[in-house]
Amino acid sequence: MAALCFMLLMSIFSTFIQAIPTSINQGVARRSVTVDLHRNPAYAPNGPQQYYRALKKWGVDIPNDVDDVTNSFMGGDSGDTNAESIMGDREYLSRVGFGTPFQYLNVDLDTGSADVWVFSSETKVKSPREDIYKIEKSSTAELMNGTTWRITYGDSSHASGKAYHDSIDIAGIPLHKAVVQSAVSVSESLASDKDLDGIFGLAYNLESQVTPKQPTVLQTLKDRLDKPLFTADLRYQSDEGAYTFGYIDPDRHVGKIMYTPLLPNSTFWEFNVTGLHVAGQNIWYLAQWRVIADTGTTMMLLSPDIVNMYYSAVPTAKQDVAFGSLWTFPCNTTLPDFKLGFANGWVATVPGKYMNYTGIEDAPGKCMGGLQPFFSEDFGILGDIFLKAVYAVFDLAGGRVGFANKELDL
Repeated sequence: MAALCFMLLMSIFSTFIQAIPTSINQGVARRSVTVDLHRNPAYAPNGPQQYYRALKKWGVDIPNDVDDVTNSFMGGDSGDTNAESIMGDREYLSRVGFGTPFQYLNVDLDTGSADVWVFSSETKVKSPREDIYKIEKSSTAELMNGTTWRITYGDSSHASGKAYHDSIDIAGIPLHKAVVQSAVSVSESLASDKDLDGIFGLAYNLESQVTPKQPTVLQTLKDRLDKPLFTADLRYQSDEGAYTFGYIDPDRHVGKIMYTPLLPNSTFWEFNVTGLHVAGQNIWYLAQWRVIADTGTTMMLLSPDIVNMYYSAVPTAKQDVAFGSLWTFPCNTTLPDFKLGFANGWVATVPGKYMNYTGIEDAPGKCMGGLQPFFSEDFGILGDIFLKAVYAVFDLAGGRVGFANKELDL
């Protein structure tokens, strides 16, 4: 990608958007739901591991020095359900029910994927998790004969299995005959994550990996909601956050929600950022940067040029060869705010406090930044470092995302 230039265009990313497919469950009462987010204050993410897995999730080629080093770290109604942080690569998990009666599992609500798959009584690989989807104990589970699915991630970890029609409960909203993907074969790297019982994909218009093609759970869910949208209010080191489904909570944001259209033919929540600024500098960098809002990635991953621009304002920061050239700095460093501008005139501010991602294991006093390079010419990822600083609306009917300010823990 072309280098950043002062006050001029950098590089313009292209992208896509598709019309939302026709959904099912016609004529059923619509509902609004709140899914509370509770963060374990003892949670301490493994930064290099998070970074490695985020790159692999999006299928990005990783330079050898990053690969070698980070590999060594791999180890109308309303309702609510807890979403607790864990010690692995995903920070927030929510309790969602599967089957009849409902069996509640810890799943990741992930706007960067479309499949809803869970560990089940069919899973062949042994794992230390306590909760699985016990198909034989669900009176409504119906095997979808002839269907299969397989997901392979960039690091060659994989899951595959069978698909069932069964009931799902997400915070009080029952979805009947939803497609539930039962994991039969799972790679050891996925099975070893004892806290994660499955993935609940919420990507905008991405097809699932089930063949023959089936409607996604999000398509099933959207017609059950008062409004076809959901919101994410992730919170910094707090259990005050929540997802809401079917409504916008006015108490969770400050000021007007400013909307940005998704890019043509987008299957993810994909849009343009049009300006970047580091607090304390007199320069705004203006261009169009294609980005994806992903609740399933904890960091911000942007082009090396952008990352270099930010850390050039941090004298103590360096790309640390001992940690795969990740950007690190002394933990007592005061980081500048990072601002992202949009074509509608709204500016998001990620506080410098949030940009300090975590301390590095076995390196006392050294911390890792929440903004790290993404080795792709096509797009960047606005993960939880960004989303914790804003109130985010994911509007299915409007084909857009909305952002607003909110009260932050500073």
